[in-house]
Amino acid sequence: MFLKEGSMNILGYTNKFSYKIGDRVDCKVSSIKNEDYKVDLIKIIQGDVNPKAPKYKAKKIKNSFFSKKFNGRYQELKAGSYGEININNKIKSVNSNFNFYFLPTLNKKTKQELISSFDQNNYFSVFLLSDELYFSINNDEFLISKGIDFNDWNFVSFKTYKDHTICSIKSKIQSSNKKFNFSPQRLFFKKILISRGRSNKDSNYFNGKISRLTIFDRVKNKYDLNLDFSLNISSNSIFDISRNKFIGKLFNHPARGIKGPKDTIDIKSWSSNPEEYDAIHFHEDDITDAKWKNDFSFNIPKNLESGVYAFRLYLDNDDEFFVPFVILPKKNSRNKIAFLLPTASYLAYANNRLGIDVPETELVTNRLIEISQHDHFLQENPGLGLSFYDIHSDNSGVYYSSRKRPILDFQPKFVGKLGGKDSNVWQFNADTHILGWFDHFKLKYDVITDHDIHKNGSAIIKNYSVIITGTHPEYYSLNMLDALQNYVNNGGRIMYLGGNGFYWRISFDPKDNSVIECRKSEGGIRANPPKPGEYYSSVTGEYTGLWRNNNRPPNELVGVGMISQGFDYSAPYHRTKKSFDKKFDFIFKNMKKKRKFGNFGLSGHGAAGIELDSVNDNLGTPPNTHVLARSKDHSDIYLIAPEEMLDPVPGLGGTENEKIQSNVVIHQNDNNGGFFSVGSIAWAGSMAWNNYKNEVSQLTYNVLKSFLSKKNFIKD
Repeated sequence: MFLKEGSMNILGYTNKFSYKIGDRVDCKVSSIKNEDYKVDLIKIIQGDVNPKAPKYKAKKIKNSFFSKKFNGRYQELKAGSYGEININNKIKSVNSNFNFYFLPTLNKKTKQELISSFDQNNYFSVFLLSDELYFSINNDEFLISKGIDFNDWNFVSFKTYKDHTICSIKSKIQSSNKKFNFSPQRLFFKKILISRGRSNKDSNYFNGKISRLTIFDRVKNKYDLNLDFSLNISSNSIFDISRNKFIGKLFNHPARGIKGPKDTIDIKSWSSNPEEYDAIHFHEDDITDAKWKNDFSFNIPKNLESGVYAFRLYLDNDDEFFVPFVILPKKNSRNKIAFLLPTASYLAYANNRLGIDVPETELVTNRLIEISQHDHFLQENPGLGLSFYDIHSDNSGVYYSSRKRPILDFQPKFVGKLGGKDSNVWQFNADTHILGWFDHFKLKYDVITDHDIHKNGSAIIKNYSVIITGTHPEYYSLNMLDALQNYVNNGGRIMYLGGNGFYWRISFDPKDNSVIECRKSEGGIRANPPKPGEYYSSVTGEYTGLWRNNNRPPNELVGVGMISQGFDYSAPYHRTKKSFDKKFDFIFKNMKKKRKFGNFGLSGHGAAGIELDSVNDNLGTPPNTHVLARSKDHSDIYLIAPEEMLDPVPGLGGTENEKIQSNVVIHQNDNNGGFFSVGSIAWAGSMAWNNYKNEVSQLTYNVLKSFLSKKNFIKD
């Protein structure tokens, strides 16, 4: 799949989000016009380019390695999932039965190759063209059947003889046999490909499910190939249980844990009855590894402090692309603040097309969407892959996302679609408001990513006095959630400066943690739910969906949980009567004693907005969680989250429903740990207002200074 020239002519990525001092960072680059390019190493401090935001700030790091031009080359995107098995001409075709099941999910006017085999001189393929099934041998094509069933499984059988072949197809809507007068001396050559053809440039990927691919030798009464897709579902390998014991490989993470043609038992978990899950769902737009070659490598020098950095790739015409990454803390770091960069959530939204392919975006934002150069480029280049908020070309849900591809929205200066009225920063650039706040107050901090805390657990954060989250840490694994909960239970303190956090349960691929999986089962705000019975992660076997449906609601960790979303105007907060108690004076120090605050900001003109969290005793908000402020006056664009809506009755909008509010809360546990939570994505946008000189910024700073002290922060 070729990258098209357009608004962006240079792209790049690294395989990982974070690196330690001394690690080698490999950067893969594609210069679409083969132009040479330059590289700057920068430290990102404030990435929002809204005119009302603090000035964009990035520190250029001097290093002789980047004093030269780099040779530019074009690299092709390799989207599309498929399987590959090397058989090395060991399978004969005569007097064999070649069978498989398939369920197509997309009717296309171009070829979709289901099964192919080839060597240097020969080619065999079974392909779909619109609703017609064909097979081809080199340059000859033969029609098997018209009117293929797109709603259920089709069974295809080739029965070969010395001078002819009988081809049959069976489904719920047809059953037919055809005789073809050719001698199939050889159909299976060096390789067998599943869901694609041999060409790297026009591979005609199949969209749909395949199951039970077998080749049976009638003379020897033995299988030459018997692929059982129910074996080792959590891997990217496929296994042959015939006498040959071939082992194949899957590329770009087609969906596994998928029910096959048998599907006779009401089973919900593939691990409890794997023979029911002997199918794989392939897509032409799957991509978890672009497989670009490395263009330059850079060793992290000892003199760099922990933080968010980036390679700025740029051409002579200033066409630029940023490749951010994190430098992790030194072993002897004495910093007491750790900023937890929500990289799992960045992957969930990676290359999202919310402003292009999702018409509801204009409804939930209550405004016309302005299409950016990034939107155009994504439309022109579907091979860049999808987010969890998109759907595949066959209308099925997206389950996997990976770092190993260029990610357009993981860049400073990026303009999103969901940042609230008059400011469309979202995810990464919204989080740079917090980085800029650190810089404003000259705070020393380290940066750790979701991927690091998933891998290392609470050990990587145990020495910090305070953990500060990003604006939208929505996607969490069990390891991540356990790490934070253990941290708090043992006296750690979390400042949750966002909303809609700890919402979806995800799994990291144990064999490649650049890949995450999320199946949005049974409730929640989602683009496309998985099929019934396919709610469990294919890479770990864990039940997926909302954390509250996994008996781990976010309220237990940070006191508040998702209640509503809206993307027009944000609202101010109103202090509660309790907040005026003297024991909370440390929070409101150097602030005017007024009830309302936060009626300003870069994300919808207020501190409470975009996505809101509130307390809920029934969902585990700890006792003695103090509500300091509540937001009011949200518009009817703000609606109750679907998991909270037991009965669809009138009165679900922000002007009518008192449940739609964000809560600012604080809690101290028996071990002197606890949390401060703001329950709003828009909060950091208010921190950054007026160059960080405002009451929301001051309040946040007051809490941080108190949390950095080893003393009790709430004194009765």
